[in-house]
Amino acid sequence: MNLAIDVASGEKPLEELVLGAVSALQENKDINLILVGNEKNISQTLSKTKYDHNRIDIRHTDEIIDMNESPANGIKHKKNASVLLAARLVREKEADGFFSPGNTGATLAAALTEIGRLKGVMRPPLISTLPKLNGEFCMLDMGANVDCTTDYIVQFAVMGRVFAKRYLKIDNPRVGLLNIGEEDSKGNANAKKSFERLQKMKKINFIGNIEPNDMLKSDSVDVVVTDGFDGNIVLKTIEGTASFVVNLLKEEVKKNPISVMGGLMMKPVFNNLKSKMSSDSYGSAILLGLNGGAFVGHGKTSGVGMKNAVLNMYRFLDAKINEKIAKELYDSGAKRRIF
Repeated sequence: MNLAIDVASGEKPLEELVLGAVSALQENKDINLILVGNEKNISQTLSKTKYDHNRIDIRHTDEIIDMNESPANGIKHKKNASVLLAARLVREKEADGFFSPGNTGATLAAALTEIGRLKGVMRPPLISTLPKLNGEFCMLDMGANVDCTTDYIVQFAVMGRVFAKRYLKIDNPRVGLLNIGEEDSKGNANAKKSFERLQKMKKINFIGNIEPNDMLKSDSVDVVVTDGFDGNIVLKTIEGTASFVVNLLKEEVKKNPISVMGGLMMKPVFNNLKSKMSSDSYGSAILLGLNGGAFVGHGKTSGVGMKNAVLNMYRFLDAKINEKIAKELYDSGAKRRIF
């Protein structure tokens, strides 16, 4: 399987991202990499480590779309930007999927313009796995579509169900609608309409509304469906809260000698907690419903995050989730009404 990796974008040094991607090759012998970025810098980094030369290719470009740059402007004026070049490799069938830790809007735009949607998909959503007490669950949309109609939400539920079955290996995933309360009557007008539509979907194991505070602490849901605005807020709140709690514990530990000793003993626990809630642990969010794989990384993706992203790309693509989505949308009646 060939994976195109944009190592020019993101906030971390190119060297760290390259070495992180290469380290994934040691764990999966079926992965080949196409590293996109400055060829000289990539080659210099590769010369510092051992790797199979037959499994890594380089595509040169010096153009990147900066984090603060308008995605539309970047896509229009930087035709050889690293994220576009990586996505183009998927369109031209040289790669099965691409990953970028750069400008999120540019990554989404590159995926849509270069790869395109599956027939029947209205809006491709971003999906990601998140930890809970007894395993993990997935949530979509995580930020690709801030304004969503009821039709979009219904499609997200179908796509999320396919993802949970094939990626998380859950036979009959429980699907919940993110809301401010569990009662059927809760939420705004769009939430109420979405609830009614999802209740009628015979192929979906819809359990009703799910509150944000129940997602992590209970084992009551496998797929959480929402619009990209609320989903992105929830994701960033979870990440921020995890970091805040760990840092708060560290500050409290420093207040007296006894707690310092206890803190030293608990250090592995603190590190474990921080690792589980870090964006590096899941590597990337996945844009569902495309004619190829598109994976969106956090701007702060580290070498560890890059390694996990590469391994998760393979896991997703090997499960052939996008191929299954097209059939499920048609069978469920949730396909796009006008092609």
